[in-house]
Amino acid sequence: MTATRHLPKISIITVTYQAGERLASTIKSVMSQTYRNKEYVIVDGGSTDETLAVIERYRHAIDEVISEPDKGIYDAMNKGLSLVSPDSDYVIFMNAGDVFYNHVVLDAILPGRTGDKHLYGNMYRDGQIVSQPVQLSDFYMSTQMICHQSILFATRRHQRVLYDCRYSISADFKAVLEMRKNGDIFEKVDQAICKYEGGGVSDLQRQELFRQRLEILQQYPSLLRMYRGKTFLKRCLPFHNQMRMR
Repeated sequence: MTATRHLPKISIITVTYQAGERLASTIKSVMSQTYRNKEYVIVDGGSTDETLAVIERYRHAIDEVISEPDKGIYDAMNKGLSLVSPDSDYVIFMNAGDVFYNHVVLDAILPGRTGDKHLYGNMYRDGQIVSQPVQLSDFYMSTQMICHQSILFATRRHQRVLYDCRYSISADFKAVLEMRKNGDIFEKVDQAICKYEGGGVSDLQRQELFRQRLEILQQYPSLLRMYRGKTFLKRCLPFHNQMRMR
């Protein structure tokens, strides 16, 4: 008789506010997952549109729901972390509009896992699979951040490091850096996890993103040095190439 592989429990958290029918696509994606040992938590920021009606339509498939004002997406994500079951092994944030790559993603990754390390994979964007780095090295993390929809966080480790709501668009970057500093392991899995639509980031938002990340990097001197080195090279390369063409 073949032994049954351990099926760790995963908590899927959706943060939403005024999302309406966009939320329905995320809920249906979660419902379509064939993986059995899962729970679903929705944190709504007090929506006044049709979002609550969408939640009610699929209430049978949702384990926990709260709807109340929050201080932004990261505050809502922290609330979600507090609502998962005590026996949760992994947590993934699939916020309103996000969807899994296919219906067997979790079955392809989780069986046999023990919840002792974070897992991350690739994403599907613009009609193709986009590979994430094989390792979250200091060099990579000094300027980059992997898509949070493609990370399956080890629940108990994540609950030790919550999102710093002072950083309105970079708290996930800070949280991952803090987890790495604590010695947490991020393991790459060769699997596309999410379909990523992205969204237009205005010049003003981009500037704020860089400002927040630079402020965060001040707390990590080695990463800050790498960031400055990359910035210096980026500025010098056009001049170097121009000189070679003469």
